[in-house]
Amino acid sequence: MKADLNKRDDASYLQTVGRALSILEMFRQENTLSLPAIASGLGVGKTIAYRLVHTLTAEGFLIQDPLTKQYSLGEQVLLLGFCAVQKQDVKRIAHDLLWNFHERTKISTYLTIPCGNQSLCVDRVVSDSTGRLSTVFVGGVYPLFRGASNRVLLAFASPRFQSSYLHGLGLQGEERARLEEDLKRARACGYDLTRNRLTEGLFAVGFPIYNSDNQLVAGLSVGGVDDSDRPDVVDQCVQQGRQLAVEINNQMGSNYYSKLSY
Repeated sequence: MKADLNKRDDASYLQTVGRALSILEMFRQENTLSLPAIASGLGVGKTIAYRLVHTLTAEGFLIQDPLTKQYSLGEQVLLLGFCAVQKQDVKRIAHDLLWNFHERTKISTYLTIPCGNQSLCVDRVVSDSTGRLSTVFVGGVYPLFRGASNRVLLAFASPRFQSSYLHGLGLQGEERARLEEDLKRARACGYDLTRNRLTEGLFAVGFPIYNSDNQLVAGLSVGGVDDSDRPDVVDQCVQQGRQLAVEINNQMGSNYYSKLSY
């Protein structure tokens, strides 16, 4: 509410543009929306809502199903999102390093970045054995509290963000205490380890990636098939994954890992 009041007092703020952007924001929660639902969400009449969605549709930011009359995001939104991801320094810097690492070790790797209160996978290189099982794909958006690929972003986020996020999950009792303990353990040892959390049969080890200002910008995870007959595989992934994380952080201009002792 306070943010809305500030916008009304801002002489440079264009309400029409703000409403159009608010429509696009609605699709973060819904795949499709009807015109009445959009009008209700904006708090405006159907005529105003129609003019807004008509313009967004004409420009390719929305598409309308001719049968159901429902609206969904158009290709222009996807193209802008793709361009934004491609220009991320961390993806550009890490891409070749991920491939070189996989060629040497045959270990699967994933690179994720924070995307609001979720995680966005921007790159991955997977082995044949892992690829058949993996449910994490480039362009996929995932909850921060599940799987090392994503949870590492939550574990190393600021205390304020972490507290707000955990409160929003609505977890109670032992479930919340267990997650808080997992996050605390990850920060203490410098990586997060999960087994069968996001994908059954796989384990993953997540490491934080920082920029030159030592701001958390991404999560690197390495992993593979969780084989109880090969407990040493996880230890090897921790050591090799940390080396890769150090390399990416160094390329990003971060001295985060140089301050740690293991």
